[in-house]
Amino acid sequence: MNAEQIFNEFAKCAESDNQYYTFGKHGIIEDVLAYMGLPSKKFHGANQVVHADNLNTLHEFMVKTASDEQLMYIYNIAKGEKKLPEVSPLTDSGGKVFVSMPMNKDKCPYVDEIRKGIERALKDTCNTPYFLDKDPHNDNIYVKMLEEITACKFLVADLTSQNNGVYYEVGYAKALGKTVILTCKDEDFKNRHFDIAQVQTLSWSDADSLANVLSQQIKNARLN
Repeated sequence: MNAEQIFNEFAKCAESDNQYYTFGKHGIIEDVLAYMGLPSKKFHGANQVVHADNLNTLHEFMVKTASDEQLMYIYNIAKGEKKLPEVSPLTDSGGKVFVSMPMNKDKCPYVDEIRKGIERALKDTCNTPYFLDKDPHNDNIYVKMLEEITACKFLVADLTSQNNGVYYEVGYAKALGKTVILTCKDEDFKNRHFDIAQVQTLSWSDADSLANVLSQQIKNARLN
């Protein structure tokens, strides 16, 4: 993807609203920064200067750090094909990494290894994991899951045992423009569903190898 071209499309979208860019305060630029987990400059001085500085912050992110999913989402916002989802700042996974994985040890004997390897990789890359099953709550589990994925920094999904719920969560995160990193136990690697078999998936043999390959992928994607 051409990050510069996508940025130009977004910049034209933001600058087309003269009332916002000249007189307004928080708007589309600041909203996108917040959704991507980036801070925006406070409004001291001329509004247009603050907007210009915030737009520059977004530009730096897009050309140096943003994933393809994030660039596509920003492009669709610029073209009016998508809107930023409403994200509650009170959600538990805000700024954290949502971990999607099998939970039933009867169907997947590697649950403990998966949890251990992913947790170590995230902590080693200065990220905080969010495990839905470890978050005590009284909410509808389905609604809770959607809210937490919407608020997360990015998502790590382990496909071992080919759990339908994991595939669903991956699809939902992708639709939101979230970065998704896939992993799978080497013994089950060939069983990945055909519609995702062409997507890069990290193969692992034990908790240590999972932690190592995932940590390196996070660093390569500049998500640390």
